[in-house]
Amino acid sequence: MAAQHDVPEGNGEAPATRPIKIVGAACFGHMIEWYEFGVYGYLATVIAKVFFPAASDSAGLLATLAIFGVAFFARPVGAVLFGNLGDKFGRRTVLASTILLMGGSTVLIGVLPTYGQVGVLAPVLIVICRLLQGLSAGGETSGAATFLAEYAPQRRRALWATSIQAVGVIAFVVAALFVAGLTAVLTEDQLYSWGWRIPFLMAGPLAVVGLYLRFKIAETPAYQKVQEAAPVKQPSPAKEALVRHWRPILLLFAIVTVESVASYTAKTYLPTYLIATVGLSKTTALLTTSATLVLSAVLVPCYALLSDRVGRKPLLIGGTVILFAVSVPSFLMIGSGSVAGAVAGQMLAIIPGTAISVAVVVMQTELFPTSVRYTGAAIGYNTAYAAFGGSAPFVAAALITATGTKLAPGFYFMAIAAVFFVALVKIPETFRRSLSANADSGFGTGADSASSAREQQPA
Repeated sequence: MAAQHDVPEGNGEAPATRPIKIVGAACFGHMIEWYEFGVYGYLATVIAKVFFPAASDSAGLLATLAIFGVAFFARPVGAVLFGNLGDKFGRRTVLASTILLMGGSTVLIGVLPTYGQVGVLAPVLIVICRLLQGLSAGGETSGAATFLAEYAPQRRRALWATSIQAVGVIAFVVAALFVAGLTAVLTEDQLYSWGWRIPFLMAGPLAVVGLYLRFKIAETPAYQKVQEAAPVKQPSPAKEALVRHWRPILLLFAIVTVESVASYTAKTYLPTYLIATVGLSKTTALLTTSATLVLSAVLVPCYALLSDRVGRKPLLIGGTVILFAVSVPSFLMIGSGSVAGAVAGQMLAIIPGTAISVAVVVMQTELFPTSVRYTGAAIGYNTAYAAFGGSAPFVAAALITATGTKLAPGFYFMAIAAVFFVALVKIPETFRRSLSANADSGFGTGADSASSAREQQPA
């Protein structure tokens, strides 16, 4: 018989599917989702000229980064839509649909006409594609984390759930290296005329493979257990989450805000910053960011194992405090103009930033009961990304333009960390909670709070 920590907590039995297939299906699909976000960010300076050729360099770049943020405004809609469906009909089917939508909308970007071909219609079309991608992303991260957390042994929940984070970081590395390779082998005319399309078109076949893998995996044990206990589906998990679980949603919003600003500035904006503000070449900027992201991917399982031992809050609070302290020094090094400074500064910021991300990814699944877990996590997570994450690259670039200082993004980091720090202190520790029980999240009243208190007792 398997050891206690090697079985899923949902039913106490070994899963019919091998763990590597469960984790692989979730991670491969997640990789496709974030590959595209990386591609768009790393091609921002190219897209600016292709879709906004009449604008100045700075205005075109700001417009491109604004469109990058447009996708995030669709994420809360996707969170409600896919979260609701995921809590009513299961995680697996919904996760298959998110990857199909992301793959299709990404391929569409690759075949869009440019401004030179259709004029102002070109930016309108790319906005529509980005909105479709945002809908998909709204259901992906929280859904994939929920899927893995509900399958995971309780003592390895962070390690399982955050595997999507490590693979998501690798997706950004793949995107950066792909774009760097194209930049190196193509002439500038080739890159601007047709080369930029290739990374987007690659999402098509990759999405088909991810779709196949996700359909080969059974539904999670925790979800099956709840459905067997209450086969009549509640009409609206989204309404249930917003009415009864609004407190954990608000706290999740606060902690994700800190994570989202740090994450998307590091993953998508810094290459643009190094090219447009510091003056490094496209290839050099992408390679320095890739090296930093590889470090982040290595740190994810290390932080996850630590979190499974000591909890989520030490990583969350410690990471935020350190990020606050190193924000300005990191941008001082990044903006120095040297390659060594660019690498060192990015690594200085990514070490605490990754700790925050690890805690956030798994904690979102532990704040809500099974019946509304997908919806509650998706709403809290994606509203924060819509409000702050998607706009982070634009805000960083706008602050530099407005103030004339390369350190402006560092001060923005500090302000976000300071404003939302109170929520990090107030959020409960969740790493001992069982995900197999459909108990209240711990923010209810009366009997709900009593049952949740019992659930939170250490094992």
